[in-house]
Amino acid sequence: MAIKNTQKTLETRTERLKLKNQKFKCIEPAALEEINGLFEILGEKIDNTVTQNGTSQNKLRTCVDLQKFIKSHCLIQEYSFQIKKCGESDCLICDPVRLTHEIFNQLHYIPDPQISSNPDHYQDFDSLYGQNTTEKDIPSKKNHHECKELAPSGILVAARVRDFVFCISCSKLRCLFSQYVLDDSDYEALQTAMETFAYTCGSPIVPENHFLYDKVFVRMNLTCNLPIEQVYYSCKIEHSQICYYCGEEDNLVELLQEILSQFQTVYPLCEVCQERGKNFFTKGKIQM
Repeated sequence: MAIKNTQKTLETRTERLKLKNQKFKCIEPAALEEINGLFEILGEKIDNTVTQNGTSQNKLRTCVDLQKFIKSHCLIQEYSFQIKKCGESDCLICDPVRLTHEIFNQLHYIPDPQISSNPDHYQDFDSLYGQNTTEKDIPSKKNHHECKELAPSGILVAARVRDFVFCISCSKLRCLFSQYVLDDSDYEALQTAMETFAYTCGSPIVPENHFLYDKVFVRMNLTCNLPIEQVYYSCKIEHSQICYYCGEEDNLVELLQEILSQFQTVYPLCEVCQERGKNFFTKGKIQM
């Protein structure tokens, strides 16, 4: 119930905001019944190998029929997941198009933001709609200026890692640091904070007015495009072996002795990242 009250407060405050004289609107999250219904439809019409307990990126990539559906009916972007009828008369998944072909062919996916001739502004929507765009200009893909770390000097090291937090945007684990081991009270407060506040790469773990703001730190110079922090693998607290590039724990590529004999450190690599052209990230080449 406590989280419900917090959500309501945030919703009320958010809906007071305006952009170009348009009020912000908050949408209720999907109910459990709606989620169950979605997976029932997925199983019946698209791919019966998709389950609610197997929604990691690596797992979903093994669902062959789902991947075919995504390729023919969907567009995955950094900020959106869009679905559109394919328009094929023999499609077994989507119902026939009820619009005229002339109107249907004018429906396009939402374009990516593109920088205008003025580098401080983006092009307007109407000039981009229906055009082929790329994600090169979206804010999270742009080079960020290095920001000042909130943590005092000497804190952001493996020996000071106390816990981990998931980024809600990229789902990668990020390390939490503190000068000293947290006592039970602070640790409990940290767990509550992580359940209450949504963390994204490059932001503090708690708001500035929270008493842990000056006690628990996360690296500020992080973006979702960056790999797992190297201190994650060398820290003293218990941690899983996860892919250096994407953070996935499943389907890791087997480390061959040939590679281990050449480098002092070899970071884990998953099969999906390997298929995308990534290689084992290594450090400290051993001189033979």
